[in-house]
Amino acid sequence: MSYPQDCWYVAATSDEVGDGLVSRRILDRSVLLFRLSDGSIAALEDRCAHRPYPLSAGHREDDLVVCGYHGCTYDASGRCVRMPGQDNPPWGAQVRAFPVLERAPFVWIWTGTPGGERLRPPPSTPWLQGDGWSSVGERRVVAADVVLLHEHYLDLTNVFEMHPELVPPGIEALPPLEEVIVSEMSVAYTRELPQAPLAPWEAKVSGLDRLESFGRRETGTFVTPGLHKQTYSIIGPDGPELELVRTHGFTPESSGVTHVFLQISWRGGSLSSDAGAQLAGVFHEMADRDVAVLETMQRCLDEDPTPRRYVNVKADRAALRARKIMQSMVEEERAD
Repeated sequence: MSYPQDCWYVAATSDEVGDGLVSRRILDRSVLLFRLSDGSIAALEDRCAHRPYPLSAGHREDDLVVCGYHGCTYDASGRCVRMPGQDNPPWGAQVRAFPVLERAPFVWIWTGTPGGERLRPPPSTPWLQGDGWSSVGERRVVAADVVLLHEHYLDLTNVFEMHPELVPPGIEALPPLEEVIVSEMSVAYTRELPQAPLAPWEAKVSGLDRLESFGRRETGTFVTPGLHKQTYSIIGPDGPELELVRTHGFTPESSGVTHVFLQISWRGGSLSSDAGAQLAGVFHEMADRDVAVLETMQRCLDEDPTPRRYVNVKADRAALRARKIMQSMVEEERAD
């Protein structure tokens, strides 16, 4: 299965796009990003209309981009406004400009059907825009297909094997995945964990008494093919003591390679002074292990001489629903 084209994906984080030219491979397209003098962001096909040379290898003149091969010059709409050696550029001398929407910390891009972006706005992420939340993030390029990534994070039963130090003491298995909520374009599940003392990382981050017992609520949501959201709350007698949101922007570079834009967000009443640094370290190490497994699975798929049928289990319910949504989107686009 390929990946849906008609979807908003994260192209970059806001702090990546400044005065320079940023080149990125997105959905098998070379894209050039740059920030204009009014603060907005432009995104162009990273190819000169004259010859197959990347515009990102050129330079800027104010809000214009000059190709480093012959000097063909483009504005933010992709129109060639200057062609060396003649008074006017030839008719049709332009490159595609892609719709962009910046909602810090993410820069969203639409590379699908022109005009389709108006029908499907990018997902809302209010927890990344303040209101008591703090966030820290990182970007990775993972040699695994975007479908594998969504499936991996919709099934956290692997935590006991892959991340045992994160599990609260006394919890030996996750409750069965009984409730999966499915809409036309999204999949979500919720788990309530039994009361248990704090794991070492929970105590360090939350500032709570390690000897007390707390409940936990864990959710996972396939928001769109380009966004995955997980929440994890430590619940005290009066409500949440610590709320965490792990946000993944998944953007296919090509089949088998995915850009991952990770944001860890948190809020709580008695957090430690270095909660951000603690969380960044915990989830960075967790991502290292996840990536190693995901890239190994992709290599196994690539090495199989013929497609193999794997067994599904109850914990795969949400992952299989997400795969089905993505597959139906791809099939609909091919039919159109």
